[in-house]
Amino acid sequence: MRARGLGLQQTSGKAAHLRAWAHAARASLALAMLIAVPAFAGPIPESNRIEFQVLRDGSPIGTHTLEFTRNGPRVTVRIAIDLLVRFLGIPVYRYTHRNTEVWEGDRLVSIEATTDRNGTQLAVRGQAGSGGIALESTQGGRFMAPADIVTTSYWHSRFLQGRKLDTQGGKLLEVTVTPKGEERLPGDLVARRWHVAGDLKLDIWYDLTGAWAGLRFAAEDGSTITYVRR
Repeated sequence: MRARGLGLQQTSGKAAHLRAWAHAARASLALAMLIAVPAFAGPIPESNRIEFQVLRDGSPIGTHTLEFTRNGPRVTVRIAIDLLVRFLGIPVYRYTHRNTEVWEGDRLVSIEATTDRNGTQLAVRGQAGSGGIALESTQGGRFMAPADIVTTSYWHSRFLQGRKLDTQGGKLLEVTVTPKGEERLPGDLVARRWHVAGDLKLDIWYDLTGAWAGLRFAAEDGSTITYVRR
């Protein structure tokens, strides 16, 4: 009887150990998932500036810069993109984008963006209110967007979560985001790559601190556009 009783106690002890191990494994997995997705906003550098060189099939065509101003819990980011493609020295494509966004915590407070896409003019304006974000845009018209919308300005690492707002024409985008693991970028920069599919197709990198580190996508003409952080 004692032998059988001891056996039951051992079995019960093993089961309890397995339950504790499974609980710890689930907790570790949850923590890993939290770590894998950067915090609500990538760290703003001490210089309050991020700059990328933009390449088309490996050749420079312009820059994408972001300048940050902090005011208490609010962050204002001013974004400028200037691209020029030449053929035999003759300009054949120009792209200019100006965007000012105000964020408070992980929420967009306002956006005002204009884009000149090789002569096509686009604009987006929005302001957060009690019912969400009231938007008016060239392609999306007037509508109320969810308060937790994230923009395609990419610097804010909540881009990896939630619905997306196209900052060119103002349309809502449906996408899926898949982690692809760590990679080493130019300048010996280690970053995590995420593949975005759906209405938006690209690969985006955030470094291990959560700051935006790189971008790659196919342009309408089939060329590859790559962002290299300076």
